[in-house]
Amino acid sequence: MFALLAFVGCTHQVRPSPAPMSNAGTPLALRARYFISPEQKARIDSDSYFVLGAGHTWNITIGEGLTRSFPQMLGTVFQSVQEASGPEDMGDADVLIVPEIQHFDVNGGGFVSQLKLTVRSRGSQDSVQVSDLIEGESQKSKAASAWLGGATAGQEALRQSTEMAFEDVMPKVATRLREIFAKTQAKAAPGVL
Repeated sequence: MFALLAFVGCTHQVRPSPAPMSNAGTPLALRARYFISPEQKARIDSDSYFVLGAGHTWNITIGEGLTRSFPQMLGTVFQSVQEASGPEDMGDADVLIVPEIQHFDVNGGGFVSQLKLTVRSRGSQDSVQVSDLIEGESQKSKAASAWLGGATAGQEALRQSTEMAFEDVMPKVATRLREIFAKTQAKAAPGVL
């Protein structure tokens, strides 16, 4: 019986809870709305990792991480942030941003993420799409050694790796948004510093 259980494995839920991002400068004097689709909110990436036991499946709730970290990150970039009711719901905002995780892979020592942003500005019929591939180290703690410590340690390692990946990605997205909108504001107010 034990041999059968060891061979079959288990399914583990990994729920990341990224730390809030600190402000990196004064928020832009713009009102932002964002829309995260129900599919993105519910996104779960499943994978097996040989060093954690090939029979185990790890369900990482990537959508929960995005839902927690994205609005908070926007609050460091824009003066006000509200959730939109749909991908076209601009309301009274100056900008509407729709994020989509196109690829997310985390392992014991690093991560790769591709995040697409669709950005609409008030007064413009067109939207701008930005897709960045971001790679980095997700381990800044003792969790890297947990990859060899079995299912419980593995679950903690994956959770920490995923949280640290979000904590690395969101400041990069904030910088990208600041670059885009700082140029827009400079064009709108020539001669103003």
